[in-house]
Amino acid sequence: MKDVISIPAGGTQALIKKYLIHAHPHPRSYKESKYMTFRRNGGFMEALYRVQQEFVLKHGDPDIEKKVDFLESEVKNRLLGYIYERRNKFGFEKKEEFKFYVLKVEKELDHLPSPKETLQGHTYYTFDEITSGKRIICRESDKSCI
Repeated sequence: MKDVISIPAGGTQALIKKYLIHAHPHPRSYKESKYMTFRRNGGFMEALYRVQQEFVLKHGDPDIEKKVDFLESEVKNRLLGYIYERRNKFGFEKKEEFKFYVLKVEKELDHLPSPKETLQGHTYYTFDEITSGKRIICRESDKSCI
């Protein structure tokens, strides 16, 4: 298991922060991680999140409200808010099945860490590196940082 997965979020960053929900087309090659963080345009990260729940749904299912009855009321409302607002503002990629993550803020990253290089996709960090207080941080796989 990895410590932290860092995912580019761009335009969906505000939705993630507002609803504490993240989603991506399923399946994806993400390795299981204890924490998630999301990179804004420019690469910097504002918060570290703990995943509380994860599940796969068809976001366009006409019975979506019934399909998420297994969730606590507050989480269900956040999830549905995220889905409806994302549909209206950004839409979803064409793939119907998405993996959804219910998040909790674990730690604010006031030092706004960012990778030393421009990254397009996801990458991994150690917990110690991302919470070190350094502004420029090294990916877990970057052996030149040791």
